[in-house]
Amino acid sequence: MSFTGGAPPSLSVVIPVRNGATTLSQQLEALAQAERPQGGFEVVVADNGSTDQSVVIALSFADRLNIRVIDASQRTGVNAARNRGVLATSAPWILFCDADDEVDIAWLVAMYAAFRSGHGILGGPIDYRILNDGVTTAWRGATRATVKEMHGFLRAGHGANMGVSRDVFDALGGFDEGFVHGGDDTEFFWRAQLAGFDLLEVPNAIVHYRLRQTVAAHFRQFVHYGTAEVMLYQRFHQRGLHRRPVRALLRDLWWLATRAPFATNKARRGAWARRFATQYGRLIGSVRLRTLWW
Repeated sequence: MSFTGGAPPSLSVVIPVRNGATTLSQQLEALAQAERPQGGFEVVVADNGSTDQSVVIALSFADRLNIRVIDASQRTGVNAARNRGVLATSAPWILFCDADDEVDIAWLVAMYAAFRSGHGILGGPIDYRILNDGVTTAWRGATRATVKEMHGFLRAGHGANMGVSRDVFDALGGFDEGFVHGGDDTEFFWRAQLAGFDLLEVPNAIVHYRLRQTVAAHFRQFVHYGTAEVMLYQRFHQRGLHRRPVRALLRDLWWLATRAPFATNKARRGAWARRFATQYGRLIGSVRLRTLWW
């Protein structure tokens, strides 16, 4: 299907991808089956240097989606890919999702309605139940996550389910490409709110989120998240982000010590690894950035 000329679509969906061939088709299929917003939508797949069949898979949907693949390999990282993807969009409102998840059938129309109500930055829930088994979900300690206050500072959503108007995006200067493995979305949401833009939660704009499927991958992800927390503190402590109280650190260490004997159980092992990885990442970040954060 070729989409040339005429009015631009109402929404642009940007999907950063790097070697996402095993799951990208499922996300694109979900978008192809989703309810259409008034004015339609386009999909921009921002390829961050894939060496697998990601590009071929994306192009195979050209008869079902208004889709383009752009080269976003100039700099590694999800935020670099997002920024490059936005430059290729044509709609006034931009949505972001990831290549390894699946949007809900009502995701597009729910986000479109929120934009139409006058809001310029949006966040929706990510749900873990559809794409993950019970054990893997137990590692995360919840069945979903949504917009919430982070570290006692400001609210943040998830890069896997967010929207921003092009005007707001341009006013903020896009995503910070220094955040590569974590904190990429939180930094953007915080910076937007500090600039005076309100963050709206859209509860019925759901993305089904795929968790890491092994304890080792789960561990690596949360090491990155813990390290990114130090970067966030370094960036925002002068704007009001405070370290957690020492008692919070002691409580976490107590939890790890008392739960360690029970980590032989697979479900408990993943949950324990998540908490330990976060603390370990905070330590690594504190040493690397010479900034104390726990």
